[in-house]
Amino acid sequence: MKTFPLALSLFVMLAAQPVLGAQPETWTVDPVHSTAQFTARHFGIVPVIGTIPIEKASVTLDAGAQIPTAVSAVLDASKVDTHNDMRDGDIRSAHYFNVASTPEIRFTSTKVEGTDPKHFTIAGDLTMHGETHPVVLNAQVIASGKSPRGRSIIAYGATVTIDRTQWGMTYGPLIVGNSVDISLNIEADGPP
Repeated sequence: MKTFPLALSLFVMLAAQPVLGAQPETWTVDPVHSTAQFTARHFGIVPVIGTIPIEKASVTLDAGAQIPTAVSAVLDASKVDTHNDMRDGDIRSAHYFNVASTPEIRFTSTKVEGTDPKHFTIAGDLTMHGETHPVVLNAQVIASGKSPRGRSIIAYGATVTIDRTQWGMTYGPLIVGNSVDISLNIEADGPP
């Protein structure tokens, strides 16, 4: 009969232990179905839209969550595309991105805030043109579901406006406005 108190004591001890939560999951961004778009203004007036390919990116999610806990991305500025070869060459030159020495653009999140999937913020460090400065993205979950092959997918949208001169891109203020709008549409695939 002494085994009952012993079993009860073991049960109480185990119940008092902290429950380990599920491990965070790394979702891989699909670069084919994701876009990084920017809008700058010619003469500070007319919007010119361009894209920069996402080379690789990932989103970290707690199991069952939609709002990420971390985000990282690498873009290839050497492949900037504004649908004009002459302008693209100038953007790749030392006047702007200087892709001969700094072809990568990197973003690494430092904090995600908010509980509303339709509006949360992602603070992080944006590195381009060899300089790193903090930015805050306004983000939202666009949708989530399953692909036809049964894989979990989630889509995000995010925007931010930056001053390009903060990253040392000061050339041609009369040709290109300093304010640049960035818009991201991201599809991330869940772990296998």
